[in-house]
Amino acid sequence: MNDIHHSLKKKNLVFYSTSATLLVVLVLYPLFGAAIMSLVLPEAGSGDAFSWFDKQDLPAIRTVQVVGQVFVLVLPVFFLAGLHTGERWPFSKKNLEFLGLGHKVSGYGVLLAVIGVLLLQPFIYVVIEGIRYLLPYLGEFGEGLLEDQQRLERFLMFLAGADSFSEFLTVAFVIAVIPAFCEEVFFRGYIQKNYMDALSPAGGILLTGFVFGLFHLSPANLVPLTFMGWYLGYVYYKTQSLFVPVTVHFCNNLLSLAVLQLQEKTPDVSERPVITDETIGMAVLFVTVSLLLFAFVMRSFSRLFSVKRS
Repeated sequence: MNDIHHSLKKKNLVFYSTSATLLVVLVLYPLFGAAIMSLVLPEAGSGDAFSWFDKQDLPAIRTVQVVGQVFVLVLPVFFLAGLHTGERWPFSKKNLEFLGLGHKVSGYGVLLAVIGVLLLQPFIYVVIEGIRYLLPYLGEFGEGLLEDQQRLERFLMFLAGADSFSEFLTVAFVIAVIPAFCEEVFFRGYIQKNYMDALSPAGGILLTGFVFGLFHLSPANLVPLTFMGWYLGYVYYKTQSLFVPVTVHFCNNLLSLAVLQLQEKTPDVSERPVITDETIGMAVLFVTVSLLLFAFVMRSFSRLFSVKRS
């Protein structure tokens, strides 16, 4: 009985300490970014949202994006891992293994996980477009969310703008590489791992996926981001290797970057295809086929990593 009580007490401690860490980061991250931005670009806090952006400010804005992710999301996690492993050196082998950075995984498994996220894209796109279509029906609240989303899209296209191949590589590093590594170390390597220990594998994946969606501060995209968080959490749980969700996250971001590059050529990002019975039918067919293929790929993926964990 004492052992059960001790185990429950330990799980509660892990749950509450992890939740406290998560809350601090969710509050600190935007504040840290805003503080650094105001130091680098004092005009950032004046005028209408995003109206102050200028092409010459891009290097500074991109630098702030990287600094915020590294110093708020990643570095503290290595020190926090030491509280669980007892290691003082934050980058010790034990700490890296605790975060899932020391586990090897087959290249075939990584490939299946990447194919899986690509097959999810049609479903995610339909969800995004469906939410965008429904928001105006929510009155002023929905219109406000839609306007916020359109402003965010304009900012992302501004951030992703590249006039040369070397600049595109810089953009890919800022938008695809850094977020993929930093967010996965924090959300999957630390938060999900602790939530799975405190709750259950399913509970940890579901809760972490939801807060992953909240973290991006985009209410209109909360649902698709949560779905993506669940998928990333699942592939991490099955492989126990952070390399897999990092790679999947990177590929997803790189695909989004490619879409942003294409959208940049469209003057009005608010324009959307007209929805007709024909387009709905094609979308349903396309999504159905992609989800069937996704289920097949995930079945192979699950079988590949079906060995019991110790």
